[in-house]
This record gives sequence, C-alpha cells and structure tokens, in this order.
Amino acid sequence: MYTQEIMKMRDLVLSGALCVLVAGVGLVGLRAQPADRVNGRTALGLVLRQLNTTGTFMMATAHPDDENNGVLALLSKGEGIRTTLVTATRGDGGQNEIGPELFDALATLRTEELLAAHRLDGAEQYFTRAVDFGYSFSRDETFEKWGREEILADFVRMIRTIRPDVIAGMSPDGNGGGQHHQASAVLAHEAYAAAADPNRFPEQLAEGLRPWQASKFYFSAGFGFGRGGRGGRGGRGGAPPAAGGPRMTTVDTGRFDSLLGRTYAEIGSHARSMHKCQGMSPLVMLPGPASARYRLTETTIPGQNDVRERTLFDGVDSSIEGLVRFAGAQAPRDLVVELTALSRHGATALQAFERGDRAAQRTAVLAGLAAVRNLRGQLRTLGLADDAVFEIDFRLAQKESQYEEAALLVHDLRLEVLSDDGVVAADQPVTVSAQVANYGETAVAVRQIRFDGFASANITCGADVVPAGAVYECESPMRLPETVPATDIHFERLPDAARYRFDPDVPFGLPFRPTPFRAIFELDFTSGRIAIERPIVHRHGSDIFAGEKRMELQVVPRFAVEATPQIAIIPLGAPDAREVRVTVRHAGREAASGAVALELPAGWQATPARAPVEFSRED
Repeated sequence: MYTQEIMKMRDLVLSGALCVLVAGVGLVGLRAQPADRVNGRTALGLVLRQLNTTGTFMMATAHPDDENNGVLALLSKGEGIRTTLVTATRGDGGQNEIGPELFDALATLRTEELLAAHRLDGAEQYFTRAVDFGYSFSRDETFEKWGREEILADFVRMIRTIRPDVIAGMSPDGNGGGQHHQASAVLAHEAYAAAADPNRFPEQLAEGLRPWQASKFYFSAGFGFGRGGRGGRGGRGGAPPAAGGPRMTTVDTGRFDSLLGRTYAEIGSHARSMHKCQGMSPLVMLPGPASARYRLTETTIPGQNDVRERTLFDGVDSSIEGLVRFAGAQAPRDLVVELTALSRHGATALQAFERGDRAAQRTAVLAGLAAVRNLRGQLRTLGLADDAVFEIDFRLAQKESQYEEAALLVHDLRLEVLSDDGVVAADQPVTVSAQVANYGETAVAVRQIRFDGFASANITCGADVVPAGAVYECESPMRLPETVPATDIHFERLPDAARYRFDPDVPFGLPFRPTPFRAIFELDFTSGRIAIERPIVHRHGSDIFAGEKRMELQVVPRFAVEATPQIAIIPLGAPDAREVRVTVRHAGREAASGAVALELPAGWQATPARAPVEFSRED
C-alpha cells in the first residue's frame, strides 16, 4: 500500500474530485461463508425428506429479524418443504451495534446476516424493492414513501415466481410505531388474491410469469416464548399459546428432531443470533416449550375454515401423487402410474436411510432420479394442457435437483473447488483446484469438470475413475476476463421514493448478484449421471480465533483510492492550509506504476502537485 501525504492545499474544498491517473475508485463488500455446514449423513437425511413433498411455503415480513426462524426450520428441515422468506426491506434504516455501516452498507450487512441465518434454518431469501426509511407511525406514510402499487407488484411477482401453497404474513393489527410491519402484512395479503388475477400487473405475464393462487393465507397471531418466540433476547419463557379454535393454528417449534439433535426452536434461536448488528443474543435457547400461532385468513380449500388445524399444511396435498390435480378431473393413466412410482422410490430411499442400508439407499435414489427425468421428458406427450405441463414440470425440476444432490450424498462424495485468491481484478491470473473425494463404497467416474466465468471458454478437467477411498484432483490455471465488472450490490436507491432500483440482469428479488465463477462436476454412477454446480470459493484463515472462512471470488478495481478526511469545512475568505492523506491500493498481481493528483478549482494549489505511486506486487 502506498501512502502519500499532500500538504498545504490552499483553500481546498475536499468535496472536489480526486484523480488517480492509473485507476478509478471501487468498493466491495466481502461475502464470507462458514466452513462448518451440515454434511454427511445428516445432509443426506435432510435431502431425502424433501423427495416426496412438493409443498412450498412463503413467509412475508418487513425487515431482517422479523422472520420466525423456528417455523422456517421446522418446515424446511423437519418437513422437507421448500421454504422461502420474502422480506420487504433490507433493514437499512436501522442502527448498527457492531460497526460503522449505515444505509446501503447496513443493507448489505443485514442481507448477509439473513443468509447466515438461512444456512441454519434452511430457507431461501428474496426481497422487494422497499427501503427501510426509519421508524414510521403510519401505514399511509409507509405506502406513500414505498409506492403502494409498486411494492404490491413486487409481492405479486414473488408469489408468481415462487408459487407457494401457503403464505404467512405478519400481523396487520396495532397502531404503534414500526408500521412497516403492518404495511408489509397488508400488501402480502392483497398480493395473495392479486397474484391469481391475470388483470393485475399484466406486464409480469408478458415477461413469462403466470398467475398463481396459493391455497392459504395466514396472519401471525402470537408466540409462545421469549421475544416474539423467535429466539431473541429472553429466548425461553412461558407455555405455548392455547391451541385456539378453528382458523387458529399453533405450530409446535419445540419438537425435537433426532437427526439434527435439537428442537426447531433451538435451531431457530441459533439462526436468529446471526442478526449480530441488531444485538441479538448469541445464546441458543435451552430446552423448553416453544410455539408460534397463526390465524387462517383466506383459503381456497372448501370447509378448511371449520377445521381445527394441526399444521399450516392441513388440507394441502403436497405429495408427489398430488401433482395429478394440475391435470384436471381426467388425469392420464400414465401420469398417475409414473407419479406413484416416483413416490415409491422416494419412500424406499428414506426407509433404507432409517434402517442404515446404504446399498438400498443408492439403488432407490438412482431409480428415483431416472424416474423423474423420464417423467419430465414425457409430460408433453401425455395430452396435458400447457398450464398443467408447466405446473407439474416446475415442481419436478425441483425434485430432479434434489435427487441429484441425494445421489452425491448417498455415494459419500465431497466436492471442493477452490481459488488461490479471493479478492481479484480484471485480467488477473488465478489457479483453481477441484477435488472429488470418494468416501463411499463404490467407484465413481468423473466425466469432466467445467469452469465458467473465465476468459478462456471450454476449460475443463479430464475424465477419470475415482475408486472407493480415493481422491480425484485437478488444478487449472485461469485468467479473469479483461471486461469482468467489479463485484457490487445490484440495488440502488431512487432519489424520489423509499424504493430501490434493481439491476435488470439479476433475477428479481435475489439477495445479491450470483457469482459468475462456477464449476460444474459431471459424474457417472453405475446407473445414472449427474451434473452438480458449485461456486468457486477462496478459503482463508488469517484470524486464528475465527477458524477457516470461505468467500466467493470478489472482483475489485485494479486500483482503489481513499482520501482522508473525506469531508472538511473551510470558511470562505479565510485562506488556510489543510492536510489530506491519500491512500492507493493495488489489487493486481503484476507490478504497476502511476501518479496521484487532485483536481482543484482554479487558483488553488496542492503541494506536491502530483505524487508517484509504484507497486511491485499486490498490496
């Protein structure tokens, strides 16, 4: 790092432009990943739970930390249901108890904390364009600043994209502060019906989305322990809420999961502790009763309002065989037969897992993978309507991905793809190493490993057979494209509304722009082939107390510059000299040189007028 002090800048207005003759300015947030994710037998058991359910759940909230992580964990990990969280804002109007980040930087931090929470509770994360503009005592103010129709359209878009069976929003009740909560609840409820109406937001249909009617909508109606029952400060407490009558459903998050070794509320409190900038307690709740209660507000299921429900999915057919409902009253016999067979494979795999029969697990998983692929290939030949084909295939595509992941885990394979650098610049060389570790009982063939995102196309690692107990290794020199853009957030505040503009090339609602640097592992088994995609990551351990950390590759400008102080107030008509420290950082690996100078108003002077910078390496 080169540091040059520029002295005696006569009447310098420091909000003026700073010019580095070799580069521009860039900032990037580093996205770290923990190295201790669930794997092995536990990971396999969780995937096998997903194979025979097609249910999808969507929770809608206002800010990061409004979610009930215990409920998310129960549905995703316990029931195998696809579980999603749509958060209206990124919490950028709040405070930060762990650092200086505010506004967009805080939005980035809180987004990362949500992703850290979901690595524990298993949910997928999405956002609307709403900005957290601070504490509000008025729904009308919130709607006016957000743009009611715009954020309603966002919730509709997410429902049409995710296609949930069950939606749960926050409580719309209460007139106190924090009306973002109630506003998000109102909009999510309106979106439940609007998403099914082709006359609402037809521009979304022109883009390829289709109307969707969820089966149920709930409002949150209370919790049974601690601060909102979500594992925050206070963590444990009173008995669960009374079960209530029809239209009130109590979710028991205090259930123990023997595969995970904890209750879902304990998992939820651990997940909630990831909201560190909001001061969440790091203490995981101790054993005890825990629950959440929801009020059924809308449903398309006849008679469901009169049922004393035990779960949020009571009355919803989320079985594999239940996909025949999309085919209408006269479902083709071949569809019924194939769905029944696919369900049988999933059940057989889970039963074999529970009794510890590895060979039977492998057979059932590969048979199920072949069956789901065969059925997807047949759908358009069965005489189904286009909407039926779309809805069934939408869910079977998820099953195919889950079967592929199960095939990897049931053969006890571990995939690694690592870069020798994590903070990289355009046109920089890197070395990427890939491994396939076979801890299983049978040999596996690597057809090839392909790498995406680099300057040279068609870079691959070659074919080989990996015997049981062996490790396949491949190391490839790569170079980043000269035109690769810097890593940055894809959301930008509008000047005239409390709303973001999303970059159009990023799928709507995603937390961050997906990394372009990926590896695709193509593997052959005795009776099946899979292609598993993994992001290329860099691992580091500079902090001996924090352990190993992993991060996706972050592209930064080759040069970055910082002036300190960034802002200074200088009285007019009072000539004065001010000192400014300019720091230039070099991200490239090759030697570089240039000069740094200040762009000043006419008649102002800097001493020295320009300063040379030289780098012999990355610094």
